[in-house]
Amino acid sequence: MNAPDSPIHLWADALEECAQRLENLDLSRAVVLAETASTQAAAVQHSGGKSGLVCIASRQTGGRGRLGRQWADDVGKGVSMTLALNDEVDGARFSLALGVAVAEACADVGPGPRVGLRWPNDVVDRPTGSKIAGVLIEKQSDLTLVGIGINVYQTQEDWQRVGQTGAISLAALDAPADRLALALEVLSLIDQKLGEEPKSLAEQWHSRDTLTGTSQTFEHDGKRVTGLVESIDPTNTLIVRTTSGLVRLPASSTSLVHS
Repeated sequence: MNAPDSPIHLWADALEECAQRLENLDLSRAVVLAETASTQAAAVQHSGGKSGLVCIASRQTGGRGRLGRQWADDVGKGVSMTLALNDEVDGARFSLALGVAVAEACADVGPGPRVGLRWPNDVVDRPTGSKIAGVLIEKQSDLTLVGIGINVYQTQEDWQRVGQTGAISLAALDAPADRLALALEVLSLIDQKLGEEPKSLAEQWHSRDTLTGTSQTFEHDGKRVTGLVESIDPTNTLIVRTTSGLVRLPASSTSLVHS
């Protein structure tokens, strides 16, 4: 069952009003699109090379996640937005704050402790491992582009139609949400987390970590490493116990191989 969704003509004013209240996240203007192929590309186009923009679309037909994986919402049932920030953003700290904030926003809608974080920053349903939300940070020219995608109303039929597996929506977890309200909450929480100490952010991330203590396969430098995840420093290193011993993998150039 879907919650009432705020009309799209209200989104821009609400986002810009929210931006004025932010203390740590440098946003000043909003672009709202009924449809776009990618909010990342649209943000670059509408930013004019200047930071401080949030670009959000009701429908995103050609979005992608980390390492080029498909992340589309052509049915217009999710949150698809990109923040265009200056290139001086502390990437490691920002990534940590971003994952914690998006996970907390999703949990606050209703699923609560069901919401976990799967390294690097996938927000997942703990019991099933299905993906609720994801984030993508890219550098382009003088901008840092922060893409955020959250599954809100999608059904199993929607996933089957586009051939997407391993995903779940908040509505499927009996936690439907107004998409605008959820986007505003995400921005507010990112702003809040950016003002917190790195140690606190790391503790919050680890409290939702779903990989430590499980057997996983990772890929780095063209090679696959399988073993028990001993520990994760989400912005630096993964330590995996293999049959040959402990292996340290750099977080920035390692990917999780999904089963």
